[in-house]
Amino acid sequence: MAIIEPFALGIGFLLSFVYEYVPSYGSSIAILTVIINIIIFPLTLRQTRSTKRMQDVQPELKRLQKKHKDNKEELNKEIAAFYKEKGINPLGCVVPLLVQMPVWFALFRVLREPLLFIPKSESLFLDLENNANILFFNMDLQIPASEISTWVERVPYIIVILMVVATALFQQQQITKKQGKSDNPQAQQMQMIGKVMPIFFGFISWTLPSGLVIYFLTGNIFRIGQQALIIRIEDKNETNDK
Repeated sequence: MAIIEPFALGIGFLLSFVYEYVPSYGSSIAILTVIINIIIFPLTLRQTRSTKRMQDVQPELKRLQKKHKDNKEELNKEIAAFYKEKGINPLGCVVPLLVQMPVWFALFRVLREPLLFIPKSESLFLDLENNANILFFNMDLQIPASEISTWVERVPYIIVILMVVATALFQQQQITKKQGKSDNPQAQQMQMIGKVMPIFFGFISWTLPSGLVIYFLTGNIFRIGQQALIIRIEDKNETNDK
């Protein structure tokens, strides 16, 4: 898609810039991931706050569901009014994700076909062209785990993929641990998505360039720290407001 090209060129330039100071392809990807997450932090903050607020109001939503269990129309009106009163946008945790999609697709293009987007004059381009400095903990970051010939050689790739799944599950649990089981179909759907997505990312990581898997892992770890900070600040603000 044409809209992805400018993002991909920008990310390719930024990746090559980092590589000049940290001549390790894997470390450069990790640092690039942190930089991107810092840039999109306002979106992450909005997403985390929206998700947390949705979890925090589940007890009140359960009360409304019980009160209007025989009148769905009235229930929907009450929920809409409740969301408006609390300043909650049910799509508030989805919109930031959609905004970030061009960045994700651009990064995917760069890591899958780096020689198309990294300036030819940069040392990273030359090293990738000559297969130099692309190993990271004995992993070739330009190929997926599925293309490794033996299971012994696949071990580091599998470990990283499992870490992606584990950190994604923890990240989801971190934001929903107070929710518990809900009778709200929307909440149940979100819980199911939260459980399925980490498995999905683990599955696709098997066939994606390992450099992109390093991006997933670094991003998960960074966002765990971000979420912990945001949740702590939000809980502190709620305590001060009481």
